[in-house]
Amino acid sequence: MNKKQLYIVIVILIFAFICLLTYKTSDRVIFRNKQDGLVHHFGTIKAGNVKTYTCLFKYVNIKYPSIRIYGVKDACDCTESMVATGNYKMNDTISIMVKYNPTKYNDSGLVVKKMFLITNQQVSKYDTLYPLILTGNIQ
Repeated sequence: MNKKQLYIVIVILIFAFICLLTYKTSDRVIFRNKQDGLVHHFGTIKAGNVKTYTCLFKYVNIKYPSIRIYGVKDACDCTESMVATGNYKMNDTISIMVKYNPTKYNDSGLVVKKMFLITNQQVSKYDTLYPLILTGNIQ
């Protein structure tokens, strides 16, 4: 191997090393307001007093010029999530309405329910799925 080939190999290795140092695996999702977010805690509710609990999650698209929302996937059939599908532009707010029925399976104690917003862009460490968590206590 002559000096020219050695210099080329060294330059390629340095370039690859710099690329690896600057590579980001994921970005954090930033929320515009503190009350908007990933987790909603509904507090403590009495099992017989509430038939359905409703909450609203909001996601503000501050990362992409355009994002497509395909829908919401509920992890349990005791929750029903609704979102307007379609394209959203930069700074648009995506509202996800979630209805939770604690009497469906007679939930009690600490409850954690997960839903996933399905998009065409990387919005979380789960790639195109954005987790929404509903939590609280049922007495």
